[in-house]
Amino acid sequence: MLIIEEVTRRLLELVGLRPERFRVDWASAAEAPLFVQIVTNFTEGIKKLGPLGEAEGLDQGTLKWRLKAASEVAKKSRLRAALGSLAREFKKAGDYSPENISKRVEEKIVPILKKELFEEEIKELLSKGPISIDAILKKTGATTDDIVPILEAMQKKGKVERKGETLEPK
Repeated sequence: MLIIEEVTRRLLELVGLRPERFRVDWASAAEAPLFVQIVTNFTEGIKKLGPLGEAEGLDQGTLKWRLKAASEVAKKSRLRAALGSLAREFKKAGDYSPENISKRVEEKIVPILKKELFEEEIKELLSKGPISIDAILKKTGATTDDIVPILEAMQKKGKVERKGETLEPK
């Protein structure tokens, strides 16, 4: 569960949401006061952040399409395979420290999350019609290095056509 927790936090950050909006805690059925404290503290923290996207400076339209892209990323078999591989590595090494989990997720999972998220966001932007590369960079927050391989792959597959600095869906 610790690995999925870290991956979820990283995906929230990539979408532009504050990771404090997600929390995993444990309390047994015999620890009712602890459970109440956990829920109360989390609820108070969320109230301080305000409505989803507000503290992050995301308008509702941007928030909606970024969350849709993140949802699609979570379904990807490439991500699930990488998570399975990483879980086996942790089991073999036996080091489940928060520092090691954070480091390994950064090395093995975050690059996949970024690529898949940007690809989904680009697909969503292209579904609305032609768009400039600058607009894609601005909307996604990606760098040119992030999107060039994705756009090249989409062109190679015949999903997009580049006309100068504008991309048109096919």
